[in-house]
Amino acid sequence: MCTAPLDVVKIRLQLQVSGNKYQGILHTVKVIAKEEGMLALWKGNVPAAVMYILYGAAQFSSYSMYNNILSDLQTQYNYHIGPASHSFILGSLAGCTSTIISYPFDLLRTRFANEPKFSKLSTTVSNIFKEEGALGFFKGVNAGMVSISLYTGLMFWSYEISRMVSQSSQKYQPILEPLCGLSAGVFAKSVVFPLDLIRKRLQVNKAKNQNFIKAGLKVVKVEGVKGLYKGFLASIIKSAPTTAISIWTYEHFLRVYKSD
Repeated sequence: MCTAPLDVVKIRLQLQVSGNKYQGILHTVKVIAKEEGMLALWKGNVPAAVMYILYGAAQFSSYSMYNNILSDLQTQYNYHIGPASHSFILGSLAGCTSTIISYPFDLLRTRFANEPKFSKLSTTVSNIFKEEGALGFFKGVNAGMVSISLYTGLMFWSYEISRMVSQSSQKYQPILEPLCGLSAGVFAKSVVFPLDLIRKRLQVNKAKNQNFIKAGLKVVKVEGVKGLYKGFLASIIKSAPTTAISIWTYEHFLRVYKSD
């Protein structure tokens, strides 16, 4: 709920192909509030909330499940991989799993955030199903799978490396651990953001012959390489602290659970 306006701003910037209607975060907020009202900054918040609940639950539960499977395989075949590589593999698998489970709500969030008028959830779902079929709820899922699996893998990989550094100082670990999550989120988002932008473009595109390679090339051709990073600042402001909080909370409750 707190970061929903940044989501709407990011999506509007990502989907702006030409013109200068939206210029930066504050300007975009002012334009949306003036033309559509303050509540428009929370468009798509209902499917977004459902998406985050499903995504978060699936991400961390599948991460733990894959961790057990991979650890058993390493023991069985007497093969060991480093903790950073181990985290990258698990993060990628967890990202794929959580993306598939929560993707229809991600698409709905994008559609609502891009609409100039408010519409009912049931009406939007019905229209997508009638006009685009069941597969319409998974438009851009290929780009989503690649970007989110890569993002999650890189996030856990970079977090594992930075946490190794923080563990050398037990005194400052409670402070350093959230900072490790923050740096991991910024690094991972920087690498995969162009794929996230392409996914958003595909989610609102009703054409059936589009794929993420064609969409990406079109963005570069029309808007240049910079076009792939539209809305990047809003995304960092939103996702980096969220990543830090979610990883810190996950680690904290794991410690509490183990201590009991």
